[in-house]
Amino acid sequence: MKKIKITLTIFIAALGFLLSSCARDITEPTISSSPTKATIADLSITAAFTVNNADSLITFSWSAADFGFASSTTYEVQLSSKNDFSSNVATLFTTQKLKGTYKVGDLNTLLLAWNFPIGTAVTVYYRVGASVNSNVATVYSDTKTKSFTPYDAVINYPMIYVPGAYQGWSPGADNGRLYSYGFNSVYQGIIRIKDGTNASSEFKIAPAPNWNNSWGGTLTKTGNNYAGSLNSSGGNFSVAAGVYAITVDVNALTITLTKTDDWGIIGDAVPTTGWNSSVPMFYNGQRKVWEITTNLNAGGLKFRANDAWDLNYGDTGADGTLNAGGDNIAIATAGNYLIRFDPVKLTYTIKKN
Repeated sequence: MKKIKITLTIFIAALGFLLSSCARDITEPTISSSPTKATIADLSITAAFTVNNADSLITFSWSAADFGFASSTTYEVQLSSKNDFSSNVATLFTTQKLKGTYKVGDLNTLLLAWNFPIGTAVTVYYRVGASVNSNVATVYSDTKTKSFTPYDAVINYPMIYVPGAYQGWSPGADNGRLYSYGFNSVYQGIIRIKDGTNASSEFKIAPAPNWNNSWGGTLTKTGNNYAGSLNSSGGNFSVAAGVYAITVDVNALTITLTKTDDWGIIGDAVPTTGWNSSVPMFYNGQRKVWEITTNLNAGGLKFRANDAWDLNYGDTGADGTLNAGGDNIAIATAGNYLIRFDPVKLTYTIKKN
């Protein structure tokens, strides 16, 4: 019995020695208190930043970051309109390589989404962040800058449809669409809901340009505005005739309509009405501007809200920027023109076709 106790004691002592040795042999990685950040190189673009080169690639490259130990590092390239990356920040891509690409067309779409004006050079800021896991703070490179000039391009936002009496109950018609500017469940747009015969107008919401599915329901009116819920078995929505900024959330199944200004053009350059009344413009939700294609005479015109003079814009100084109550916009020669007007940015274009 005594022999067994001695043997057991020796075994336990040996096991303790082995465990102690293993503990000494295991070395936990030590993260440097000041990791070496990646150094991003000047971006490389092999083609002009134009609509014809939308599929061309912009290449970003950088050196490896060093956290003080061998690690699997993930890199993310960020772009921002602000030097401090406080707003308008986009992650272009993530990778574990030291290089990555982004398409010209995708970057142009991003700049337009940030409301940069078409045809005007803007400065953007880019950097690369390096991370090893969620418990370690991302380490960012120094920031570099690049100038790009956004070009005119239509963004293919997801759409839903607003068929109603005002446009012949036609799902998919140009004048009955809402767009998801954030590529999510929220759809927005401005629609002139007037059927031309009645004081009130009816409509529905359709997720596709057909009648396979649709939503209706009852709206609650507050002042000139409305709110309600989407119901797949609901009747037609009904509102007082007018122009509304509409927001629909297809996940929350909600709808709001906010009365807004109805824009048109007026002036002796407008052959049909002159200075007597405004010719209505159409809101292009895909471009977020009011527009009209029409014949014009040589003369002047202005943009006017609600067929009244309370709110109107001209261009004092002919500098391309609109001014409230400003000078008439001169049309030099008669012809057919495409006119676009942005009451948010206070910009416009008038292009002869």
